[in-house]
Amino acid sequence: MSALGKYKTLLLCLLFFSFGCVSSQPRINTDTKSKKAREDFNKAIFHANSGEPQEALNKANDALKKDPKYIDALLLKGDIHKSLKEYEAAELAYQKALGINSKLTDIHFYLGELYFKAMRYELCVQSLEMFLQQPVSPAQKEKAENILVNGRFAVEGIKNPVAFNPINLKTINSPQSEYFPTLTVDDETLIFTRRIGKFPADHEDFYVSKKDSSGNWDKPTNLGSPVNTPNNEGAAAINAGGNFIFFACCNRPQANTYLGPDKRPERPDAVFEGCDIYFSKLEGTKWSMPRHLGFKVNSPKWESQPSLSSDGLDLYFTSTRDGGYGGSDVWVSRFENGRFGEPANLGPSINTAGNEESPFIHPDNQTLYFSSNGWPGFGEFDFFLSRRDATGSWQNPENLGYPINSSETEKGLLVNRKGNIAYFSSNERPEGLGGVDIYQFEMPEKAKPQVLSYLKGIVTDAAGGKPLAALVQLFDIQTNTLVFESNSDAFNGEFLTVLKPQMEYALNVGKESYLFHSENFNMKTGSIEKPFVINIQLQKPEIGKIIELKNVFFETDKFELKKESRLELEKLTAFLKQNPNLKIEVGGHTDNTGNKQLNKTLSENRARSVKDFLQTQGIEPSKMQYKGYGETQPKASNDSEEGKQQNRRTEIKIIGL
Repeated sequence: MSALGKYKTLLLCLLFFSFGCVSSQPRINTDTKSKKAREDFNKAIFHANSGEPQEALNKANDALKKDPKYIDALLLKGDIHKSLKEYEAAELAYQKALGINSKLTDIHFYLGELYFKAMRYELCVQSLEMFLQQPVSPAQKEKAENILVNGRFAVEGIKNPVAFNPINLKTINSPQSEYFPTLTVDDETLIFTRRIGKFPADHEDFYVSKKDSSGNWDKPTNLGSPVNTPNNEGAAAINAGGNFIFFACCNRPQANTYLGPDKRPERPDAVFEGCDIYFSKLEGTKWSMPRHLGFKVNSPKWESQPSLSSDGLDLYFTSTRDGGYGGSDVWVSRFENGRFGEPANLGPSINTAGNEESPFIHPDNQTLYFSSNGWPGFGEFDFFLSRRDATGSWQNPENLGYPINSSETEKGLLVNRKGNIAYFSSNERPEGLGGVDIYQFEMPEKAKPQVLSYLKGIVTDAAGGKPLAALVQLFDIQTNTLVFESNSDAFNGEFLTVLKPQMEYALNVGKESYLFHSENFNMKTGSIEKPFVINIQLQKPEIGKIIELKNVFFETDKFELKKESRLELEKLTAFLKQNPNLKIEVGGHTDNTGNKQLNKTLSENRARSVKDFLQTQGIEPSKMQYKGYGETQPKASNDSEEGKQQNRRTEIKIIGL
């Protein structure tokens, strides 16, 4: 709603005017009798429409010198100062106009909008309430009421500020603009968008920075082709381990996109029209040719700003596709049957009649951060968070508070795995290096997600040390559900996954022609923030090789298998059926607590329980033996509880091929 939007003398609606072009007020003479003042005013309009606000301001001032009571020129001057964020000067111009003619009640709206932008929220509320006391058009009423809702929210919200001390990432930033950061779960790799060159020839590329031995970000390097092209590459998301990147790109040439081994672009200049989402895989040190994500995720409308869940199964993104609640909404696509499926709108608990953008799903997979101008806030776009409840539904959003949110546009929030550090982009801070910069700050307690740990592993051949692409599966032992599945990287053998608090996990790693490997991670004990880094050496099936079953459990001094053991034993059953020629010995072991003979008997009974289970699953008795070793073959010292725990174990030994 602009002060001068109603006047037909405008050649174009000024870009910085926010009101419509119709006034509900009876026509009040705001013109001038001075021909020279009107000439200067028309020149000011021309400069304003040409994107030359300073020249427009000079001409508006020239008009006011010739006629200080020229209301049109005062209102234009106020609008220009407002567009330049010179709020005191804008207020003075509007107040002068209102002083000349108090019947110009539209000015109360202009002041209300101005006070909101200047974060003078109480005055904003007062001005808009005065404006709405007058007869106004439905369009004017809707705009005023929308700002009034935000103003009233901000009046209360600003009374309870949160701690906020943003720090410029000076090794990341440059005189160019940097924004939309994305981070691996281990906090070691940061990828972001940088705008290169000068308008209109500038374009966007992705850059990557890694932490050095001191924990500082090193100098960023261009991610390179084939992900980066002479076209714009926009917002990106990387998976937990950093070896997949999903990103937005507009009108990308099909020649720069993988179409399959037997496919070629229909013509040399063919493009995927519009803004779509693509992905690429890191193969060794080079990214693969990006692939278009397909026409279920991508539509004829705008898709951008992807965010991938830590398990790699849910892709959140922003879209203006049909079926939403407003301009742009947050959608999610589920990975099933080898591809991302038909997206679902996150619904009215997230999306509004306004715009929701830049979603970020935290690695806890329970906390969603996003930007919105549809929920009550402090400015143009605010940061919000929503938490998933016990039913899997998203709760109504919480505003992250002042001064994290301000009168400006806040977009692109990123929160690290621990939930204590957040990253965002801004061009409004005095310590900026130029354009838009990336900052970090400590996340307020109430806005933190769930604290997480992570598991990083390297899978290699035990004999030669060669990295292996093995199937990695992580299960929730209590529910017997698969929570993570992936292949370790063929080039370096690495995999990475998130571990949540108060959970107990079973890890299984397997590859054809190798013995399988298992691990147990109990997050109910110890520090949740401590990461796990393990080297997994897969063995070839040879006589004498041993598999330790780390997820077979018994009650103290008992030999009945606990239900939590079933998952591991089913994996063992499948392995034995895939290798029917193998003969095994099930070995039971104890620590040195108690009587030696009783320990031997206990270990023998436990080994027999495992053998009996395998038999019930169809493994031939002739392929199996069992033996109890008691405390005679310790793996570690029995002087500590940790050592004793390692010694209480069940093993499988290969005794025949």
